[in-house]
Amino acid sequence: MKNAEMTYGALSAKIRALYGKRLRADDFARLAGLKNEAELLEALRQHPGWSRALSLVPPGAWSYVGRVEMEGALRDELRLEYRSLSYYVPREDKPLMQFQLRAAERSALLAALRRLKTGRYAKEPPPTSAVPLRLRLDEGALASCTSYDQLLDAARDTIYAPVLRHLRPSRDGALPDFTLAEAALRTAYFSHLYRIVHRQYTGRTQKVLLRALGEQIDLLNIIHVLRLKTYFPQTEPETYLRVLFPFHYRLNPDFTRALCAAPGVDDVFVLLRDSPYRDCFDGVAVGAVEEYYQRAICRFNKRQLAAVPPSIYTAVAYLELKELELSVLINVIESVKYGVPYRAELADLVGQ
Repeated sequence: MKNAEMTYGALSAKIRALYGKRLRADDFARLAGLKNEAELLEALRQHPGWSRALSLVPPGAWSYVGRVEMEGALRDELRLEYRSLSYYVPREDKPLMQFQLRAAERSALLAALRRLKTGRYAKEPPPTSAVPLRLRLDEGALASCTSYDQLLDAARDTIYAPVLRHLRPSRDGALPDFTLAEAALRTAYFSHLYRIVHRQYTGRTQKVLLRALGEQIDLLNIIHVLRLKTYFPQTEPETYLRVLFPFHYRLNPDFTRALCAAPGVDDVFVLLRDSPYRDCFDGVAVGAVEEYYQRAICRFNKRQLAAVPPSIYTAVAYLELKELELSVLINVIESVKYGVPYRAELADLVGQ
């Protein structure tokens, strides 16, 4: 324990200071009650947990204050905090700590592929981040790419390059199936993290890391099956296996195949009653399963943030919780601007 305190003590202290600035449940409720997005933006400028990024956007800098603009500016807060925490991370933990960079690269690649599919941006190119990160992705080339080959070239130095090359259709100018591409990139992401965990960690830290990754994958696979059964009920069982992550933690392969072969959503829920996650989905509607996933990840990471002694996962847990805080803020923005229902239960949990 003494060695862990010496190695991660400064990192843990920095995280405690940042976590103390988080938005609380009553903050979320107050923000959700504001009249418009301009009031919301001004309120967040005054909050210590989000003011740094918004200080990079001077008042009046946007001709239009929309969800995309606000989300981009708020996401810069995550980038700033990632950079500040990186200074305290021991050298041997740097590869794992870069999980956010790899996730950012994956999101950017999928956004570019979606744009190529539709032939245009939804409205206009998203605003460039004011907080650059050291990505392996050629962001400029990706933003201007007009073909899959150009996308491949922009991703040539990333962990996703081999997968993207494998997905390249044989017909010139064609694009890969988006759902399969999304599953393949997520699989490459988790495979990369698994290799790091098995290669560099042992003991309690490895156990916590493997549980964090494993439960995420199990829950995401269950959610994928429930979505397909609900919205694409004619999907063949073989197709399910192509879009699920080929990893198992508490769900074994036979059980996963049984979920895929179930005739419908109700049958999936019946099977889940005999699974290690039976308490998770008891009485949960299909539309709420994604929020359950977020709640489960939130509870797990809150426990790890308080765990003694600290480890590199203390930083991972904090950044995951900050990402959840952002997701609640996005819901608040949509609630204020578009009248989307405010997710008070999740906000209360994140804001505890």
